[in-house]
Amino acid sequence: MKQLITALILFSSAILFGQTADAAFKKGEAKFNNKDYKGAITDFTKATTLNPKNATAFYCRASCKQRLEDYKGAIADYTQAIKLKPTYAVAYTNRARSKYISLELAGTPADYKAIIADYTKAIELNPRDTAAYLNKAATKEFLKDYTGCIEDLRKLCELVPNNGEAFYSKANCEDKAGNKEAACVDWDKALELGETRAQPLKAKNCNQ
Repeated sequence: MKQLITALILFSSAILFGQTADAAFKKGEAKFNNKDYKGAITDFTKATTLNPKNATAFYCRASCKQRLEDYKGAIADYTQAIKLKPTYAVAYTNRARSKYISLELAGTPADYKAIIADYTKAIELNPRDTAAYLNKAATKEFLKDYTGCIEDLRKLCELVPNNGEAFYSKANCEDKAGNKEAACVDWDKALELGETRAQPLKAKNCNQ
């Protein structure tokens, strides 16, 4: 009988523990949706304390920190989310973005290669992650790897042919690579898809 009572107490504690962690998470989620990021961080911190294996709570806290421009804190939480859930595709994308911004365009080549590796992993896990494709290409463009930039954006344009930003970004990389004719074709396509930023570049660089 004593063993049964002890088991029941442990079972009840586990249920209460789960409910408390879940309640804290839901409170954080509501505050996040209301853009109360500081308040949400408090609740997500409670959720991660009560349940240190909750990858989503770490991810959500990271998202709050990212919006508050605490990029180092965001990177740490995205990393923990990935550690707990290695298939967390969007965590790789957002960690890479936080890394890129935190470097303030002054990182080492190794820093940017690590960012590209995160985007590559995100795409491997979720081949339809348009943000990962765009930002991976932008990182390569910053490194003046225009061939790599064009290749990533070509894949994105094939994946989502109605994405004007993808054609606009590809045109810019084509232009920097010296492929003026290809750039003009892409600026024209971007305009067709409603990307108005392409208009002055097309007017300046392409024969009308």
